[in-house]
Amino acid sequence: MMEFSRRRLLQTGGLVGTALVTGGLAGTAFSRIAAAADDPLYAAAKKEGALTLYWGSYEQQTMEAIRDAFKAKYPGIEVNLLRQASQTVYTRLRMELQSGVHECDSLGTTNLLHYTELKKIGALAPFEPVDGVHIPDAFRNLDPDKMYHVGAISLTSINFAPGKVPSPPQSWQALLEDQWQGKITTGSPAFSGDVANWVVAIRRKYGDDFLRAFGKQKPKVGQSNVDTVTDILAGERVVGSGAPFSYTLTQKAAGNPIDVVAPSDDAILNLGVTGILAKAPHPNAARLFTNFLYSTEVSMILQKNYWPTLRKDVPWAEGRSLDQLKWTRNTGDDLGPEVAEGIAKWKELVR
Repeated sequence: MMEFSRRRLLQTGGLVGTALVTGGLAGTAFSRIAAAADDPLYAAAKKEGALTLYWGSYEQQTMEAIRDAFKAKYPGIEVNLLRQASQTVYTRLRMELQSGVHECDSLGTTNLLHYTELKKIGALAPFEPVDGVHIPDAFRNLDPDKMYHVGAISLTSINFAPGKVPSPPQSWQALLEDQWQGKITTGSPAFSGDVANWVVAIRRKYGDDFLRAFGKQKPKVGQSNVDTVTDILAGERVVGSGAPFSYTLTQKAAGNPIDVVAPSDDAILNLGVTGILAKAPHPNAARLFTNFLYSTEVSMILQKNYWPTLRKDVPWAEGRSLDQLKWTRNTGDDLGPEVAEGIAKWKELVR
């Protein structure tokens, strides 16, 4: 891909908006790069030349698409992406910090507690992304000190194999019916922030009696909630609990035999969060990427992959919106102890 200096852009002004045969770029792509070329943050990030992301939000396909769009818009910055379960990438980061190793620039996970913990130890750098003004109002300003921001909006629900389950469970309580014993797949709150968030919500709604009864259903327990999709498509289970709404719809749209139910007793909304490390080796690239998350390009990728978009002016896929769903979101200052207690109860009652 060709790179253009400001002088070169002025010399080729007559080509803006037309196809550029030499570089193989259409007018829209050329204009994006032309605009980026004048961004001082991009200039600083390009000098760093690299960006390392530790990411637990979004599944691999969506995260790779976001990475590739960033590289296309900002050539000259190599992106190293580690995409694993949220707790896995966070554990790796904490071990690195304890050892004095600083490889991660930007962390994205589905567990808000990761960021409150990192903030307490001074491991995050403040940054206010300019394009953050486009974030839906309900999810802006997560931290008054601008140490972390929303990086994803996820909905936890129930998925199923339509060919094998003509009448799927319509609520969380319905998962406890005898007919689903030995047929459920789920993630683990010890690894997945979304699943941990679901466990907190379930305990608030129904107490530990639900987990006790759920454990007797003998679910297959993986790590990420994405594992519920894998298990259903592999034929190992027919119903997924604590499952990803968006990724299930992506697989359905691709023609795979899977579908999703928004439970009548509320889908669980969780926010993926992102923050920049205080000792990031490529801090300007991390800032550039954080701002990029709120670009139209990224929200169009999210729309294509059935994720809630991060911009108010880009609608969800198929005209969906939060207004059409029953959902709840865990809030409160006691989430830390609740998550820890929920994980402990899960290990005791579900395993």
